[in-house]
Amino acid sequence: MSKSCAVIVGDIGGTNARLQLLWYSHNQTLLTPSITFITRQTYRTSTFTGHHVILQRFINDIQNEEKQEDVLDAIKNKNIRVVLAVCGPIWNNRRSNDANNVRMEPDGARWPTQHADTIENDLQLKSNSVIFLNDFEAIGYCLAAQVDSQAHELCQSTKTFVLHKVLTEDGTDTKSPVACLGAGTGLGACFLTPDNFGRYQVYSSEAGMVDTFSPQTEEEWFLLKYLRRNQSFIEIEQIVSGPGFVAMLQFYSEYLNQPLTIQLANDLQQVSQDEAPAVISQHACDYNDALCLRVVDTFLDVFGRVLGTAAQTFLSYRGLYITGGILPKLAWRWKNNPNNLLLKSYLDQGTKMSEVVARVPLTLIDDDDLGLKGCLYYMTVHND
Repeated sequence: MSKSCAVIVGDIGGTNARLQLLWYSHNQTLLTPSITFITRQTYRTSTFTGHHVILQRFINDIQNEEKQEDVLDAIKNKNIRVVLAVCGPIWNNRRSNDANNVRMEPDGARWPTQHADTIENDLQLKSNSVIFLNDFEAIGYCLAAQVDSQAHELCQSTKTFVLHKVLTEDGTDTKSPVACLGAGTGLGACFLTPDNFGRYQVYSSEAGMVDTFSPQTEEEWFLLKYLRRNQSFIEIEQIVSGPGFVAMLQFYSEYLNQPLTIQLANDLQQVSQDEAPAVISQHACDYNDALCLRVVDTFLDVFGRVLGTAAQTFLSYRGLYITGGILPKLAWRWKNNPNNLLLKSYLDQGTKMSEVVARVPLTLIDDDDLGLKGCLYYMTVHND
């Protein structure tokens, strides 16, 4: 028996909404389903009022393009499955999403709680055709696909870079957990554990929201005091994230009594808050800006410590992975540089635990489509 349908997978972040349309066909006599990529679009999330509006726009755009007849018929007849990776917590059996960290332009109002049944009603989709995954949970499913020999090739990630290699007698510890952290707009985390069939089960985490910044220098104590001016609880993602770049730049300018250069100040005024971290990184790399270099190095140092903590927390001997949009853009800082702050801080976990962390491989994945691929893999292993 063969089942065919149109599949929409989406990664709806606070900045961008990436959506793909695929044609899915699963013959139960075959281990791997047939999946064909059809098209994709990227939209600015904050210009929409909810997931249903983004999906409606995507469906409209699909119908305006030339597509194969069976795909268009499936869309017309609402033979569609939708899996969305969304920022914020999900509950109610993957049917509800607290998306209030997404702000709409131009008034800045927050998105209300999103419900799958509302989407299905608004778009006239079949019941239970829409599910939510947490955005980092979706990344976890993409990692799970890497060690599943039956995973479709479209679920595989690309561009991996081993930062810390570990040699073991059998090549890998197949019974150990896998963990992942990623710095972008926030600091996301997830972990995976193997089942009796060799597949990895995915578990979401809010490790990026814990108050775990432990200053190691007088400068860092002043940084912590600076951050605590406005609130007492300092999530680690307030440093290890894009917004952390902006906060640290302001701190170092004040702490060192050093104003921003005219060029840096002008460039920051020309961009949105979301784009400011990239400007800071660019000025560190291209102009050797002292304040921006301080920000980059503090980010790498603290992120390395966070990764070392994760290695101890999960004992992920199968691998600890780094994702997110920030770190690949900072590779210039450690390439051809013997003082790799990220790796140094990762491996320096004190006399008791440094040897343990040294047994955990550290790998960077540079792939913006991890969430989309994870959604697709989730659907292939939950295709009933």
